[in-house]
Amino acid sequence: MNTDRSSENFMVHDMLQEYHGVDPILIDRDILRDHDAEVRVHPCNWGDCTMHIAVEHRQISRHLQQHHSIDTSATSGDTQKISCLWTGCLDTRGMKPGNLTRHILSHLGVQWVCSTCRTPLSREDAFRRHALEKPGCQHAKPVIKYGDKSLVIDTVCINGGWSASQNVMCIP
Repeated sequence: MNTDRSSENFMVHDMLQEYHGVDPILIDRDILRDHDAEVRVHPCNWGDCTMHIAVEHRQISRHLQQHHSIDTSATSGDTQKISCLWTGCLDTRGMKPGNLTRHILSHLGVQWVCSTCRTPLSREDAFRRHALEKPGCQHAKPVIKYGDKSLVIDTVCINGGWSASQNVMCIP
């Protein structure tokens, strides 16, 4: 890593920490490329990770691959199951790495609520199945609810990889 860039990151981190009195919200710089105005993030509780992840299937998968070395595309029958290391997860059976992203969305408190009957569902695929099978809900739209620990970050305010007003810092 470029030592000048690394020392700049430490300086920005320390400045934000001193100003706000808490560690800054660390997000992956790739999030900025994928969002024009706002992004909803949640603390990553995988092991001792200190970053926040975008509350989206694709971004969670990318984070698991880049920061936790998990191949989230692995779903074949001979794929070895892995345990969820999310703090507080009680799932002891293990799962295929390809199913981990959907599993983590449930940890983030994301729910797809049927606009017709108000049934909360923990996964998007479960909502689609519900809408197809439940009489009266075929034209329902999902109302997405997010967990209590999710935050909305205004990506427009992130200049040079950080935002003092939001206590956010991007990690390359």
